[in-house]
Amino acid sequence: MPESKIKIKTGKDIVANDLTALRRSVNLTRHSTCAEIELSIDAYPFTAQARNATDELIGYVSAFSDGVFITMIGDLLVHADYQRRGIGTALLKSVERRYPGIPIQVHSLSDCLSFFTRQGYMPPEQPIRVVLKNITRANEAVIAWTKN
Repeated sequence: MPESKIKIKTGKDIVANDLTALRRSVNLTRHSTCAEIELSIDAYPFTAQARNATDELIGYVSAFSDGVFITMIGDLLVHADYQRRGIGTALLKSVERRYPGIPIQVHSLSDCLSFFTRQGYMPPEQPIRVVLKNITRANEAVIAWTKN
């Protein structure tokens, strides 16, 4: 599919079923009921989405910021069939444009580290320990990366 047919837009006009399907395409099944997805969408002040020519949701990013010290990425997802086409980069750039000059923190699974490195993100000078509660699977551990 030509990249010109992919549209990135901001806003919360996302159907929970669409985001559930996107999460499943990248093997994220935890917290994937429609009610949980709706709560998540509502909680984030910033969301952007990527849609293909048939209006299928193929990418999504959520973020929040205090507007001064930190912006945090919640989800950055690209459908498995559309990865490595610049969609994740475009979604990440939408967050960077929304919160210019504010450091962005990403909690990334290890298989995404090369993506964030290519975008100019780097690990902190001192290791960060992330303390989690109510996590039931070991593979949900995160690594924090930031961009100034």
